[in-house]
Amino acid sequence: MRFRKILCPIDFSAGSDQALRTAARLARSSDAELVLTHSWYVPPLAYAGEAWTLSAELVDQLVEDSTRGLAAAVATAEELGARTTSVLQSGVPGDRIVALLAEDAAFDLAVVGTHGRTGLARVFLGSVAEQVVRHAPCSVLAARPRLEEGPFEKILCPIDFSESAHDAVALAADVGGEKAEIALFHAVELPLFGEDPTIADSVAELDRVTTTVIEQWAEKLRTTYRGTVTAQTRHGSAGAQILHVLEAGRYDLAVMGTHGRTGLRRALLGSVAEKTVRHANCPVLVARPRR
Repeated sequence: MRFRKILCPIDFSAGSDQALRTAARLARSSDAELVLTHSWYVPPLAYAGEAWTLSAELVDQLVEDSTRGLAAAVATAEELGARTTSVLQSGVPGDRIVALLAEDAAFDLAVVGTHGRTGLARVFLGSVAEQVVRHAPCSVLAARPRLEEGPFEKILCPIDFSESAHDAVALAADVGGEKAEIALFHAVELPLFGEDPTIADSVAELDRVTTTVIEQWAEKLRTTYRGTVTAQTRHGSAGAQILHVLEAGRYDLAVMGTHGRTGLRRALLGSVAEKTVRHANCPVLVARPRR
Protein backbone atom coordinates (compact mmCIF):
# COMPACT_ATOMS: atom_id res chain seq x y z
CA MET A 1 0.00 0.00 0.00
CA ARG A 2 1.29 3.41 -0.97
CA PHE A 3 -0.44 6.38 0.59
CA ARG A 4 -3.20 7.92 -1.50
CA LYS A 5 -4.31 10.88 0.57
CA ILE A 6 -2.60 12.38 3.62
CA LEU A 7 -4.09 14.85 6.09
CA CYS A 8 -1.80 17.18 8.01
CA PRO A 9 -3.41 19.46 10.61
CA ILE A 10 -1.44 22.64 11.24
CA ASP A 11 -1.64 25.29 13.95
CA PHE A 12 1.32 27.39 12.72
CA SER A 13 3.57 26.16 15.56
CA ALA A 14 7.07 24.68 15.25
CA GLY A 15 5.58 21.24 15.89
CA SER A 16 3.11 21.51 13.04
CA ASP A 17 5.84 22.83 10.73
CA GLN A 18 7.78 19.63 11.40
CA ALA A 19 4.64 17.60 10.67
CA LEU A 20 4.07 19.52 7.44
CA ARG A 21 7.57 18.81 6.16
CA THR A 22 7.29 15.13 7.05
CA ALA A 23 3.85 14.87 5.44
CA ALA A 24 5.06 16.63 2.29
CA ARG A 25 7.98 14.21 1.93
CA LEU A 26 5.71 11.17 2.35
CA ALA A 27 3.16 12.61 -0.08
CA ARG A 28 5.84 13.31 -2.67
CA SER A 29 7.33 9.82 -2.41
CA SER A 30 3.87 8.21 -2.72
CA ASP A 31 2.50 10.70 -5.26
CA ALA A 32 -0.32 11.18 -2.76
CA GLU A 33 -2.55 14.20 -2.34
CA LEU A 34 -1.62 16.21 0.74
CA VAL A 35 -4.44 18.08 2.47
CA LEU A 36 -3.50 20.72 5.02
CA THR A 37 -6.19 21.73 7.48
CA HIS A 38 -6.46 24.39 10.13
CA SER A 39 -9.37 24.74 12.51
CA TRP A 40 -9.78 28.14 14.13
CA TYR A 41 -11.62 28.10 17.40
CA VAL A 42 -12.15 30.48 20.29
CA PRO A 43 -13.80 28.82 23.29
CA PRO A 44 -16.57 30.92 24.85
CA LEU A 45 -15.62 32.49 28.16
CA ALA A 46 -17.87 32.97 31.16
CA TYR A 47 -17.47 36.13 33.19
CA ALA A 48 -19.80 37.30 35.93
CA GLY A 49 -22.31 34.69 34.86
CA GLU A 50 -22.56 35.98 31.29
CA ALA A 51 -21.22 34.38 28.11
CA TRP A 52 -18.58 36.36 26.25
CA THR A 53 -17.59 35.83 22.65
CA LEU A 54 -15.41 37.66 20.14
CA SER A 55 -16.85 40.55 18.20
CA ALA A 56 -17.63 40.09 14.53
CA GLU A 57 -14.62 42.26 13.63
CA LEU A 58 -12.24 40.10 15.64
CA VAL A 59 -13.72 36.92 14.16
CA ASP A 60 -13.17 38.33 10.67
CA GLN A 61 -9.56 39.13 11.57
CA LEU A 62 -9.04 35.63 12.98
CA VAL A 63 -10.42 34.04 9.81
CA GLU A 64 -8.26 36.31 7.65
CA ASP A 65 -5.11 35.46 9.62
CA SER A 66 -5.93 31.74 9.47
CA THR A 67 -6.55 31.91 5.73
CA ARG A 68 -3.25 33.70 5.17
CA GLY A 69 -1.33 31.25 7.34
CA LEU A 70 -2.90 28.25 5.62
CA ALA A 71 -2.04 29.64 2.19
CA ALA A 72 1.58 30.10 3.29
CA ALA A 73 1.68 26.50 4.53
CA VAL A 74 0.33 25.26 1.18
CA ALA A 75 3.04 27.22 -0.61
CA THR A 76 5.69 25.61 1.60
CA ALA A 77 4.34 22.11 0.94
CA GLU A 78 4.26 22.75 -2.81
CA GLU A 79 7.85 23.98 -2.70
CA LEU A 80 8.68 20.63 -1.11
CA GLY A 81 7.11 18.87 -4.10
CA ALA A 82 3.74 17.77 -2.72
CA ARG A 83 0.42 18.08 -4.54
CA THR A 84 -1.40 20.12 -1.93
CA THR A 85 -4.89 21.37 -1.16
CA SER A 86 -6.26 22.91 2.02
CA VAL A 87 -9.38 22.99 4.19
CA LEU A 88 -10.10 25.81 6.63
CA GLN A 89 -12.43 24.69 9.41
CA SER A 90 -14.13 26.22 12.41
CA GLY A 91 -14.65 24.32 15.64
CA VAL A 92 -12.80 22.31 18.26
CA PRO A 93 -9.63 21.27 16.37
CA GLY A 94 -9.43 17.66 17.52
CA ASP A 95 -13.09 17.01 16.79
CA ARG A 96 -12.94 18.63 13.37
CA ILE A 97 -9.78 16.75 12.34
CA VAL A 98 -11.20 13.35 13.31
CA ALA A 99 -14.49 14.18 11.59
CA LEU A 100 -12.70 15.18 8.39
CA LEU A 101 -10.82 11.88 8.37
CA ALA A 102 -14.03 9.93 9.01
CA GLU A 103 -15.94 11.73 6.26
CA ASP A 104 -13.41 10.93 3.52
CA ALA A 105 -12.41 7.27 3.28
CA ALA A 106 -9.61 8.17 0.86
CA PHE A 107 -7.46 9.40 3.76
CA ASP A 108 -5.08 6.62 4.75
CA LEU A 109 -2.65 8.66 6.88
CA ALA A 110 -2.71 11.64 9.21
CA VAL A 111 0.52 13.36 10.23
CA VAL A 112 0.27 15.40 13.43
CA GLY A 113 2.81 17.52 15.25
CA THR A 114 3.44 17.20 18.96
CA HIS A 115 4.15 19.79 21.60
CA GLY A 116 6.00 17.54 24.02
CA ARG A 117 8.99 18.68 26.02
CA THR A 118 11.67 16.21 27.08
CA GLY A 119 11.35 15.40 30.76
CA LEU A 120 7.59 15.77 31.12
CA ALA A 121 6.58 12.27 32.09
CA ARG A 122 2.97 12.28 30.91
CA VAL A 123 2.55 15.28 28.62
CA PHE A 124 4.48 14.41 25.50
CA LEU A 125 1.55 15.06 23.18
CA GLY A 126 -0.56 18.13 22.82
CA SER A 127 -4.24 17.50 23.47
CA VAL A 128 -5.14 17.76 19.76
CA ALA A 129 -2.43 15.31 18.69
CA GLU A 130 -3.50 12.86 21.38
CA GLN A 131 -7.13 13.03 20.28
CA VAL A 132 -6.20 12.37 16.66
CA VAL A 133 -3.90 9.46 17.55
CA ARG A 134 -6.62 7.92 19.72
CA HIS A 135 -9.64 8.35 17.49
CA ALA A 136 -8.56 8.65 13.84
CA PRO A 137 -9.97 5.90 11.59
CA CYS A 138 -6.66 5.58 9.73
CA SER A 139 -2.96 5.34 10.51
CA VAL A 140 -1.44 8.30 12.35
CA LEU A 141 2.15 9.49 12.43
CA ALA A 142 3.02 11.50 15.54
CA ALA A 143 5.89 13.60 14.20
CA ARG A 144 8.78 14.76 16.36
CA PRO A 145 11.83 16.84 15.43
CA ARG A 146 14.62 14.85 13.78
CA LEU A 147 18.29 15.72 13.51
CA GLU A 148 18.20 15.26 9.75
CA GLU A 149 15.39 15.62 7.26
CA GLY A 150 14.96 12.90 4.69
CA PRO A 151 13.68 9.34 4.35
CA PHE A 152 13.53 7.14 7.42
CA GLU A 153 16.62 4.92 7.49
CA LYS A 154 16.21 2.76 10.59
CA ILE A 155 12.75 1.61 11.64
CA LEU A 156 11.89 -0.26 14.83
CA CYS A 157 8.76 -2.36 14.49
CA PRO A 158 7.59 -3.82 17.82
CA ILE A 159 5.34 -6.83 17.28
CA ASP A 160 3.28 -9.12 19.48
CA PHE A 161 2.36 -11.57 16.70
CA SER A 162 -1.24 -10.28 16.55
CA GLU A 163 -3.27 -9.17 13.53
CA SER A 164 -2.43 -5.54 14.30
CA ALA A 165 1.26 -6.48 14.27
CA HIS A 166 0.84 -7.76 10.71
CA ASP A 167 -0.58 -4.35 9.81
CA ALA A 168 2.40 -2.63 11.42
CA VAL A 169 4.95 -4.75 9.55
CA ALA A 170 3.25 -4.06 6.23
CA LEU A 171 3.17 -0.32 6.95
CA ALA A 172 6.82 -0.31 8.02
CA ALA A 173 7.74 -1.86 4.68
CA ASP A 174 5.75 0.79 2.82
CA VAL A 175 7.35 3.66 4.71
CA GLY A 176 10.78 2.10 4.47
CA GLY A 177 10.64 2.22 0.71
CA GLU A 178 12.79 -0.93 0.39
CA LYS A 179 15.86 1.00 1.55
CA ALA A 180 15.45 1.43 5.30
CA GLU A 181 16.57 -1.16 7.81
CA ILE A 182 13.56 -2.67 9.57
CA ALA A 183 14.13 -4.26 12.98
CA LEU A 184 11.32 -6.50 14.22
CA PHE A 185 11.24 -6.47 18.01
CA HIS A 186 9.43 -8.53 20.62
CA ALA A 187 9.61 -8.25 24.39
CA VAL A 188 9.19 -11.53 26.26
CA GLU A 189 7.27 -10.73 29.42
CA LEU A 190 8.13 -13.43 31.93
CA PRO A 191 5.71 -14.31 34.73
CA LEU A 192 6.92 -14.40 38.33
CA PHE A 193 7.63 -18.03 39.16
CA GLY A 194 9.28 -17.92 42.57
CA GLU A 195 12.18 -20.28 43.34
CA ASP A 196 11.25 -23.34 41.31
CA PRO A 197 14.57 -24.64 39.80
CA THR A 198 12.75 -26.06 36.78
CA ILE A 199 11.75 -22.56 35.67
CA ALA A 200 15.05 -21.99 33.88
CA ASP A 201 14.17 -24.77 31.43
CA SER A 202 10.72 -23.23 30.82
CA VAL A 203 12.24 -19.81 30.17
CA ALA A 204 14.77 -21.32 27.78
CA GLU A 205 11.96 -23.06 25.87
CA LEU A 206 9.95 -19.83 25.75
CA ASP A 207 12.98 -18.00 24.36
CA ARG A 208 13.50 -20.70 21.75
CA VAL A 209 9.89 -20.57 20.56
CA THR A 210 9.84 -16.75 20.51
CA THR A 211 13.09 -16.58 18.55
CA THR A 212 11.76 -19.11 16.04
CA VAL A 213 8.51 -17.23 15.50
CA ILE A 214 10.06 -13.77 15.14
CA GLU A 215 12.64 -15.15 12.69
CA GLN A 216 9.77 -16.62 10.67
CA TRP A 217 8.16 -13.18 10.54
CA ALA A 218 11.47 -11.65 9.47
CA GLU A 219 12.00 -14.26 6.77
CA LYS A 220 8.50 -13.69 5.40
CA LEU A 221 9.16 -9.93 5.21
CA ARG A 222 12.48 -10.54 3.42
CA THR A 223 10.63 -12.26 0.59
CA THR A 224 8.92 -8.99 -0.38
CA TYR A 225 11.13 -6.26 1.10
CA ARG A 226 14.50 -5.49 -0.49
CA GLY A 227 15.96 -3.61 2.45
CA THR A 228 17.65 -5.10 5.51
CA VAL A 229 15.41 -6.96 7.97
CA THR A 230 16.59 -7.99 11.43
CA ALA A 231 14.87 -9.50 14.44
CA GLN A 232 15.55 -9.20 18.14
CA THR A 233 13.95 -10.11 21.45
CA ARG A 234 14.39 -8.96 25.04
CA HIS A 235 13.05 -9.95 28.43
CA GLY A 236 10.86 -7.46 30.26
CA SER A 237 7.79 -5.26 30.03
CA ALA A 238 6.99 -4.51 26.38
CA GLY A 239 6.43 -0.79 26.90
CA ALA A 240 9.59 -0.30 28.94
CA GLN A 241 11.78 -2.37 26.62
CA ILE A 242 10.58 -0.58 23.47
CA LEU A 243 11.39 2.80 25.01
CA HIS A 244 14.75 1.52 26.24
CA VAL A 245 15.70 0.45 22.71
CA LEU A 246 14.51 3.76 21.22
CA GLU A 247 16.39 5.82 23.81
CA ALA A 248 19.67 4.51 22.44
CA GLY A 249 19.02 6.79 19.47
CA ARG A 250 19.63 4.26 16.73
CA TYR A 251 16.14 4.39 15.22
CA ASP A 252 14.46 7.35 13.55
CA LEU A 253 10.95 5.85 13.44
CA ALA A 254 8.86 3.35 15.37
CA VAL A 255 5.92 1.62 13.67
CA MET A 256 3.45 -0.35 15.75
CA GLY A 257 -0.08 -1.68 15.78
CA THR A 258 -2.93 -0.90 18.12
CA HIS A 259 -5.54 -3.03 19.80
CA GLY A 260 -8.15 -0.27 19.84
CA ARG A 261 -11.81 -1.01 19.33
CA THR A 262 -14.14 1.58 17.83
CA GLY A 263 -16.44 3.05 20.45
CA LEU A 264 -14.07 3.03 23.40
CA ARG A 265 -13.65 6.75 23.85
CA ARG A 266 -10.65 6.60 26.17
CA ALA A 267 -8.96 3.36 25.19
CA LEU A 268 -8.49 3.30 21.43
CA LEU A 269 -4.82 2.39 21.83
CA GLY A 270 -3.37 -0.58 23.58
CA SER A 271 -1.40 0.41 26.66
CA VAL A 272 1.96 -0.38 25.02
CA ALA A 273 1.19 1.70 21.94
CA GLU A 274 -0.04 4.59 24.06
CA LYS A 275 3.06 4.54 26.23
CA THR A 276 5.30 4.49 23.19
CA VAL A 277 3.51 7.36 21.45
CA ARG A 278 3.65 9.46 24.61
CA HIS A 279 7.28 8.91 25.55
CA ALA A 280 9.28 7.92 22.45
CA ASN A 281 12.14 10.19 21.43
CA CYS A 282 11.40 9.69 17.73
CA PRO A 283 8.32 9.80 15.46
CA VAL A 284 5.83 6.99 16.06
CA LEU A 285 3.56 5.66 13.32
CA VAL A 286 0.45 3.91 14.62
CA ALA A 287 -0.85 1.44 12.05
CA ARG A 288 -4.61 1.46 11.77
CA PRO A 289 -5.75 0.36 8.29
CA ARG A 290 -9.16 1.39 7.06
CA ARG A 291 -11.23 -1.70 6.47
